[in-house]
Amino acid sequence: MDEGLPKAIPFLPDVVVEHDEGVLVSGMDGEMLWLDSTMNALGSVSAPYPMRIRHASISHGHLYATWLDRELMYACMASIPVGSELNGPTRAELRTSLGKPMTPHPTGTGWSHSLDAEPMALQSNDTELVFVLYRRGIYSVGLDASEHWRMASPTWNYLKKRPRNEEIIALHLKEDHFHVTSRGGRIQSRALHNGHLIEEFLLEGVEGPIEHHFAYGNHNLVCTTAGEVSWLDGDQLVHRVQLSGPVQHARWDGVVGGWRIAGWREEIVLNTERYDRRETREIPVHVFLNDDNALLLYNDGSWEYSPLRL
Repeated sequence: MDEGLPKAIPFLPDVVVEHDEGVLVSGMDGEMLWLDSTMNALGSVSAPYPMRIRHASISHGHLYATWLDRELMYACMASIPVGSELNGPTRAELRTSLGKPMTPHPTGTGWSHSLDAEPMALQSNDTELVFVLYRRGIYSVGLDASEHWRMASPTWNYLKKRPRNEEIIALHLKEDHFHVTSRGGRIQSRALHNGHLIEEFLLEGVEGPIEHHFAYGNHNLVCTTAGEVSWLDGDQLVHRVQLSGPVQHARWDGVVGGWRIAGWREEIVLNTERYDRRETREIPVHVFLNDDNALLLYNDGSWEYSPLRL
């Protein structure tokens, strides 16, 4: 039954960003659609830039995002007002302009910059934006793009080497510090005001490569590329389960006291006592909490209320 469900997203959803006033859904070709808190469209589909958004965060009424196209070997980052529906250059226009002085940037931006390396992670809070560039380092800038500090790429103190450890796959901002997680399964806590190292952790028992690290309070959900999911409370293992494929999204659900996970054509609800799983008709790309239930957005743009309740 589709009764009561939001209208389908008219493109293939990719990156989803929730904020205080609603949701942004972006597509594989740079499409953007702004939704309100009930998942109803606030306007029409726009495309400020003809490439896929890699990372995105919303603070103080602005979207802060990176765009990456490996075929064109080009990346940039920019700030766009929430709700903007301006359309930018076409892919053909962008392709012919690369390498020239007037390469077009996303349309409607407050600021925009080209990047000289692949963006690996990005997060923002009320005052600053922290992002990581591959083998270039970690940067902190104000919401107006003014630089606060920069530092070299993290080095890791553990003797045991892990493959692809130089790749950062997650960045979590806290009150006065932030965590960076490597694909090899290591985490560093660093001071937010200057980037200095506070302490370093090894995710014991988690064998990479790691694809996602979701965090809520003291709870961490670490997901490998092979679909192994480890739930850690601090450094204590709560659950470890093997899914049928890679995880797409996960979030903490306080009602069930555990995690809701969007997997590869499957949905999982995991708490300390139970592990419930069901197959899904499509691939869920994002889990929204809806009162005492959850709403799933699928990769074909359709929606479904979750039947799993603990």
